[in-house]
Amino acid sequence: MNSFRERLTWVAPLITRVFTVVVGVAIIGAFYSSAPEKTITLEAGTKGGLFDVMANRLADDLAPHGIKVNIINRPDSLKIIDDIVDENSPIDAGFIASDAPAEYQNKVSQLGTVMISPVYLITHVESDVRDIAGFEKRSISLYPVGSAASAICEYVLGSYDIDLVDANSQYGNGETIVKNITDRITDVGCFVDVPSGASGEYADAILDKLANPDIRFIPIPQAKALQARRDFLRPLTIPSGAFNVFPPRPSVDIDTTGASITFVAKNSLPGELVVMIAHALSEDYRGSTVANQAGELPAINYTNLPVFNKARDVYSGGLPWMYERFSFGTAAFVDKFINRYSVTFTLLFLVLSTIGSLGIPRPYSWIIDSRPRRARIMIEATKRRTQENGRMSRRDERNLALIERWLEKESFGLHSVAEQLRHVRDDLRSSTSGPDHT
Repeated sequence: MNSFRERLTWVAPLITRVFTVVVGVAIIGAFYSSAPEKTITLEAGTKGGLFDVMANRLADDLAPHGIKVNIINRPDSLKIIDDIVDENSPIDAGFIASDAPAEYQNKVSQLGTVMISPVYLITHVESDVRDIAGFEKRSISLYPVGSAASAICEYVLGSYDIDLVDANSQYGNGETIVKNITDRITDVGCFVDVPSGASGEYADAILDKLANPDIRFIPIPQAKALQARRDFLRPLTIPSGAFNVFPPRPSVDIDTTGASITFVAKNSLPGELVVMIAHALSEDYRGSTVANQAGELPAINYTNLPVFNKARDVYSGGLPWMYERFSFGTAAFVDKFINRYSVTFTLLFLVLSTIGSLGIPRPYSWIIDSRPRRARIMIEATKRRTQENGRMSRRDERNLALIERWLEKESFGLHSVAEQLRHVRDDLRSSTSGPDHT
């Protein structure tokens, strides 16, 4: 009976101690796992091209918040979404200007379309090319093969049965293509770039070059029909005077099509990064251009991909108040902790509260309240073993010393334990010759 009572008295607090330790470790783990992510890797297109410029602009926006953006360039930007979908790829996100394959629908999400980029078909003003049919068998300047811009041009020109002759092609970014036309290096050019009204150093430079009077713009008369076959394309008109009001450049309205440029990321992109990126995109691209009205972008209904809920919330309600009032690190930590563990800890506290209301000792109280009882049992066990063996072991001596030190620190409700300990000491001194030092 005594043996069973001793075991029960020790096992019950041990279980509660283990429970308390497990809960403590879980809380520490929750705090550790709630640390905000501060690094993201973007994949962009051609170095110095539109996607690269947009990625670097985003990096500049996030840097003041301590978020590091790694940018990897690849000329064949059509493959960007493939790298984002690949779970083994380090690429987290990037800008795309193409439809996402149906099999990718559940693997990536969008943070919104941020720009409608016109397709520019251009030639030299002294050229005899007057319409899109004149592009047939002409030397042409394009973005690199495999890029989103090149694929769009191939689709547009291919819709008019115009084959691109590789031997007569030159490749580069938008600035290079415009220069090739003004310098008469190639007969025609096709590229996708910023719309008039876009802001930024890059936009100012390319729009200034498009105002060159040596450039003639070629319209795409069936732009609406082209858009019907590609969800990411949208018909638009470049108004007369878009690049220079007087003398107007272009001199007449130009019908063309525009590519929806959308920011896409892995579904696993941390929520705190989604919030900050969505806020940056909203600040950068909410203005009006010839392709969109002010406040129309970022838009979440221009492509066939699901939307991050946090991005939707930012676009509809602005930056969450925590991110407005606190640093990114603090706000992201609190946001992440609440989203992940609020339900768990609420249930834990509810269980502990229920236990307390029922009169059942809480784990920590069980450990504390059972100390006097455990001390008495330890003293009784020591006395019994000493009487049986005729001497006190080193272990029992250490245990009694621990109890004495504990009694020196604690006093309330422990008078009986102290009296019991003194009686045992007195009895042991009179009945034994001393501790066994063997």
